[in-house]
Amino acid sequence: YAKAQSNLAWLLATSPEAAVRNGVEALKLAAKAVELSQGKDASMLDALAAAYAETGRFREAVETARQALELAPPPLVPALKARLAMYERQEPFREK
Repeated sequence: YAKAQSNLAWLLATSPEAAVRNGVEALKLAAKAVELSQGKDASMLDALAAAYAETGRFREAVETARQALELAPPPLVPALKARLAMYERQEPFREK
C-alpha cells in the first residue's frame, strides 16, 4: 500500500486546511512509502520532501526533492522544481 500511504502523507503535509495537516504523521507515512518503493518513485520522494518541509526539516526537504528530481518523469519536473525552490526558502508547500 505504498501509493496509498504516500497519497495520505501528501494530504497531511500539504493541505491548505491547518486542521487537516499533521506533519509528524505525514513524515511517518511518507518515509514508509519511500522505503517500500526502495526510493525509486519520484512522487513518493516528493511526498516525503513535503512532509519534511511541513515539520520544519528544510535541509532534508531540499535533499529529498533533489532525489525526486533525478527520478522524475518530464511532466513532474516543473512542479518539483517549484517546490524545491520553496523548500530552499524554508517555506512548506500548500495545495491550492
